[in-house]
Amino acid sequence: MKYEIRTAQYDDLEEVSAIEKATMGNYTYVDTAWNYFMNSEGAFLCAYDEEKMVGIAHVAILPDGYGWFEALRVHPDHQNQGVGKALYEKAMDLVENRYHCPTFSMYTGPRNVRSASLAEKYGLTNTHEFKEYFYNVTEGKENHGFRYADWREAEKLVLPLKEEYAGFMSVNRTMYRINEVNVRALADQGHFYECDGTVIGVGSRFQHGNKLFISVIKGDYEKAIDFAISLAKVRNIPQITCTFSSVNEELRKALEDYGFEFLADLITKERTY
Repeated sequence: MKYEIRTAQYDDLEEVSAIEKATMGNYTYVDTAWNYFMNSEGAFLCAYDEEKMVGIAHVAILPDGYGWFEALRVHPDHQNQGVGKALYEKAMDLVENRYHCPTFSMYTGPRNVRSASLAEKYGLTNTHEFKEYFYNVTEGKENHGFRYADWREAEKLVLPLKEEYAGFMSVNRTMYRINEVNVRALADQGHFYECDGTVIGVGSRFQHGNKLFISVIKGDYEKAIDFAISLAKVRNIPQITCTFSSVNEELRKALEDYGFEFLADLITKERTY
């Protein structure tokens, strides 16, 4: 069956949200990220069977120009009928021919056979493995005098961490390459903080009131996590999440020692142009 793929308009949110809820149950985020999706570089795609919306997906163009594929949802009544393929094909066409991205990437779980198989059909192969931990915020902690690190300072603090973090920072399960462009962009969003040589990246790409995401820490882990929790408490955010490369054993141990709990293993798949 052939599906028409259209770029979403602002007023499509109700239909888009219905697709996501039918597909994901309580785990939804597109509605709270809608304004961001509509006003950032990229395209939110909707698949139609005649005039009925049956699937959605988002192509994000990250600050350094790399393509990121997310929020692929197909209504249960239309799964295994080519909707996901149609969305993939449109997304890849945009990434390659409109945005001229060097890569097209996404994440999935190692046991999500359906997602992995579809990605592999379009030439995406496994690139990196990540672990994700979370911490439920119940009480505030000392902020230890951390201060905002602007883009110049953030470059000096974060770029040397590239090898330790296998080249990636994760925010809202979006894998940003550790490079000058991304560090500057995140710094301009108030993402990096420093105190006496300890640096932490903490913030969110969207859903700003729901979670904080730790992207990097170097130095005194306990002080840095204390600060992240103090920030979450001030903002009345109930949970902190940290997603990081599986090779970073030092960070894994520090999180577990602090009381973070394991949430998920993740993998990224990528196609290079």
